[in-house]
Amino acid sequence: MLQQLKDRFFPSRIATQPALRRFISGEASYLAQRATYEFSRNTLAWHGQHILGEKGFNQVFAICRWESFAAIAADMVFIVRAHLAAGQSLDPPLIKVYADILGEYPNPVHRPEGWGDCLAALLARFGGISDERPLDLKAMGYKTGAMIHSKAPVHSKNLNEERAVLGAAMTFGLISFNDRLPRRLETAALVQDLSSPAT
Repeated sequence: MLQQLKDRFFPSRIATQPALRRFISGEASYLAQRATYEFSRNTLAWHGQHILGEKGFNQVFAICRWESFAAIAADMVFIVRAHLAAGQSLDPPLIKVYADILGEYPNPVHRPEGWGDCLAALLARFGGISDERPLDLKAMGYKTGAMIHSKAPVHSKNLNEERAVLGAAMTFGLISFNDRLPRRLETAALVQDLSSPAT
């Protein structure tokens, strides 16, 4: 019990690739599931008690959750890259971290071919940034929020407001993640581990 409390309030610092993978995967999963479920529940209102149990709805909802998870995890890997400030030398191992996050689970039904396009998109993002430019977490959050909205299984008539709500939720989540990184990352050790040929 005491160890659980210690881990909760004083989590260990992240110094290895496996620890980074577990951290990002957990954070992205939590944010994706919370955003997609709360959005759907709030949009459905009292109809939700019936529709949330329907097979057709849940098939579309599963696609939304998976795509949200992949997009948020990519954002988080991108943010970590900026914190490590090691330039392009860490791009291949960070892409591997992202690939391992997505590859930890069997391919979803709607993606029998896997996540190759998401890996390529993140690599392209890495190649298109300047290490001196600050992260625009608001733009990142609203872009991911719009993607989640496009995959959502249900919408109201207020599409612009819905996109704004999801964009704000994603922005808040990414800012929170970004703000915790200085306390969680053991930067020098993590860079060394990611740079190791064994990684």
